[in-house]
Amino acid sequence: MPADTQYLFASPEWLYAIPLLLACLILRRRRGSSGSIDHPTIRFVRIWTQKPDSLAGRLGSFLFVLGAVALAIALARPQIQNSHTYSTASGIDIMIAFDLSGSMEANDMATESYRSKISRLQAAQEVVDHFIEQRPNDRLGVVAFAALTKACSPLTLDHRLVRQIVRRFSLNFIPADGTAIGSAIALAATRLAERKDTKSKIIILVTDGANNTGELSPIEAAREAAKLGIRIYTIAIGTDEGSRTPYMRNIDAFDEKTLKEIARITGGEHFRASNSPNLKAAFGTIDKLEKTEAKKRNIVTTEELFPYALMAAAAFLAAGLALHILRPHPAP
Repeated sequence: MPADTQYLFASPEWLYAIPLLLACLILRRRRGSSGSIDHPTIRFVRIWTQKPDSLAGRLGSFLFVLGAVALAIALARPQIQNSHTYSTASGIDIMIAFDLSGSMEANDMATESYRSKISRLQAAQEVVDHFIEQRPNDRLGVVAFAALTKACSPLTLDHRLVRQIVRRFSLNFIPADGTAIGSAIALAATRLAERKDTKSKIIILVTDGANNTGELSPIEAAREAAKLGIRIYTIAIGTDEGSRTPYMRNIDAFDEKTLKEIARITGGEHFRASNSPNLKAAFGTIDKLEKTEAKKRNIVTTEELFPYALMAAAAFLAAGLALHILRPHPAP
């Protein structure tokens, strides 16, 4: 909800009176030419022979001018205008199913420079974090899985919270090692099914292995998700070489056939990401495929400031009048 604050005047033409008032104050302080009058008696010209006004008298005139300036500002109607832009959700709900099995520790994800390699977990965290940042108007949630599944974040527009959760993921986040893809799809689909007024429901499955545990098979889970109108995008992360770790000695590194079938059943797409740029490209493609405009409305609130200027004008004029009334008369 970005806010834009402006200070303005509703009737700025009254401000042109301020230079004239200041000019009058400056001219009044200048000594004029001496006056003379012919009259048989000086009783009627006594006022012209009095001594100059006291300091209190001069200050009173200054206060009158300040009061007039404040009054001109009040007539110009100073305002504070706040413009608030409210964005509603786009109508796309996205659950990210994040693999945290032990094999995600493999350091086989080449970076964009291809000179260094990072772990699959680190690569996935960076790309998912960027993807969330690029979808400010979507509700997003996260499910983590290994041998067990865990709902880490509900569907929310609080993307700062979701990003913090993803950044804190570690391989011991779920204590049981394994890859329960079917259970992860089922949990993510359950969270999406709770939302009724949604145009599009999506699961992004990021995994580096084959399903080897859980009570529900990935294909069965995909069929149930399809019945709920949920599309699943599957991303196989890692290289064949990097998968040859102690975690994967007796397990096939990838089951792309199943991942492709999951995407086909639900109307999604499958991606293979053997390095960090490929992973970014996969999420970039999903970002382009799943787009809808969010509704925005602009609300402008205006706060009038002229009462403060009016009170200042009244105070200056009252002070000037008090000095004019209470000051002693000049001596003849």
